[in-house]
Amino acid sequence: MYSSTLLAASGMPEWVMYVIIGVVLVGMIVLTIIPQKKRQKQQQEMMNSLVVGTKIMTIGRLVGKIVQINGDNTLHVNVGTEENPTIIVIDRNAVGLVLENIAPPAAPVVADAPVSEELKTEEVFTEEPAVEAPEADASAEENAAEEKKD
Repeated sequence: MYSSTLLAASGMPEWVMYVIIGVVLVGMIVLTIIPQKKRQKQQQEMMNSLVVGTKIMTIGRLVGKIVQINGDNTLHVNVGTEENPTIIVIDRNAVGLVLENIAPPAAPVVADAPVSEELKTEEVFTEEPAVEAPEADASAEENAAEEKKD
């Protein structure tokens, strides 16, 4: 009742207050969802970049190097030294931070460079009949002429 009197005294309709509250609530929700999605995307990219040899820190603050990745989302991590290894098994989601990322093996690079004419045409040797029809020779010559134009 008191708020209605205040709004009536200010000359502002009552629905304006509800619109302002709605806009503020929607803004707060949007401002919390967008950063959360961004963090989830970064976390997923980090999980996908894990390979054997990557130095990691777990969420329990153990630092080690991945020595084996299993298909059931577990990692074997060496938290000891190279001379005296101590292997622990952790869940993939327990990785908190990647300290030194090892690049995965590079995929063969396919260059879009022009290929020479010698590589474009492959000759297939087949047994040819002893006697050829003249039409076959003419069509073969036309095909060869068209390939040279290209």
